[in-house]
Formats: sequence, structure tokens, C-alpha cells
Amino acid sequence: MVNEKLQELERKIHEYENILSEMAAPVIPSIVPETILVPITGLLRMERFDKIREKLLHYIHDKDIETAIIDLTDITGERVEDLCLEEIGVELQEMATSMALMGVRTLFVGMNTELVKRMVLAGIKLDAQSFSTFQSALKFLMKEKGLEFRKIEE
Repeated sequence: MVNEKLQELERKIHEYENILSEMAAPVIPSIVPETILVPITGLLRMERFDKIREKLLHYIHDKDIETAIIDLTDITGERVEDLCLEEIGVELQEMATSMALMGVRTLFVGMNTELVKRMVLAGIKLDAQSFSTFQSALKFLMKEKGLEFRKIEE
């Protein structure tokens, strides 16, 4: 009886971890065609990066995606659990490389100054473009694709 309850609790914990994982890196279709936004929030651990990368690769495999905007605005030194900032840089490079192999261009937005400084000092080079904000990345993509916002006159 105790063993069954323990197994049920373990199953529920696993289920809740999956729900939290989904919420912590949602894939959001953008207003720019063939573009997704992936805001990464919460505490970062190696396992989370693995899950996020796997989730993204499965998602882009099944969809017509050209560009993924990875939003790191919420990631600060306090949000990093068992990783140093240099390791985050390596993980971001692996994420960009993985998606490039799937034909998807990665744009990073919202990197904090400490992360950028540590990545530069560690010699980590992202094979991806970066922008200070999500809005600036969207503006760039819209201009690149010949899209514009305009008011519809009635």
C-alpha cells in the first residue's frame, strides 16, 4: 500500500514537472510568418536546457518555421541554479547550432550584461544574431520580409 502511494506521488511529481517545463519555455507563434517566440523563464539547470532544446527541435520538425526568437529577458544571475554563466553561453550556442541544422535561424533577445560579459571573456561565439529586445528583433524581421504595420482605414 505504501509502495503504491509512493509510486502515485512520483507519477504526480513527474506530471507537474512536465507542466512546469511547458510553461517555463512556451513556443508562441509570432505575427511574422514562419517565426516563433520562445521566452525562457524560471530557474535554469542543465536538464531544462536539454528539455527546451528537445521541445524546440520536435516543434520545428513538424512546422514550417524559418526563425526562432529566443527571449532571455528573464534570465539573470539569480535564475541560474547549477550552471555558471559561461555554461549558459555554451548551451545557447548548442541550441542555435541544433536549430540551424534543422534549417531554422535563431535570434536571441534580452541577454543581460553579465551573461554577455562572461560569454565574451570565455570566448563563446554565438552563431546567431542578437537584439536587445523582442520588439527590435520583430522590427528587423518585418523589414527583412517586406512587412509593415499600418492602420486600416474604414
